[in-house]
Amino acid sequence: MAECNVVMADVDIDDWSDEATISYINQEDATDYDLNITLHVNRRFKAHELELEITTMTPDSLRYSERVTLPVNVTWDNPSVATCDVELPYRQNVHLRRKGVYNMVITPQQSVVGVEAAGVNFQKKR
Repeated sequence: MAECNVVMADVDIDDWSDEATISYINQEDATDYDLNITLHVNRRFKAHELELEITTMTPDSLRYSERVTLPVNVTWDNPSVATCDVELPYRQNVHLRRKGVYNMVITPQQSVVGVEAAGVNFQKKR
């Protein structure tokens, strides 16, 4: 089973349009991860896809930015539940070569309603 490390940042629940910045501390050399964008949403969230700009800054100051469109599927099985977490597959087999802080900035390309927090799940590969 993969080890999970979720790092999230609170965003404006009424109008998520600003960047969400997270920092992940990698404590091992040469580690492989699967990365999932993780959203904590409430019932006001209605999007079926999200266009995001994701920028990654590595401990050795390299920077990589890309725009991605990720499909979103939220199911509300229990009517009394007000919030849930949604995992959107982003990158598989990402190789983090260095120990240190990896910063990621997630910015929606249009305003999104109903997102309470956004972040990344770093699933360590075994």
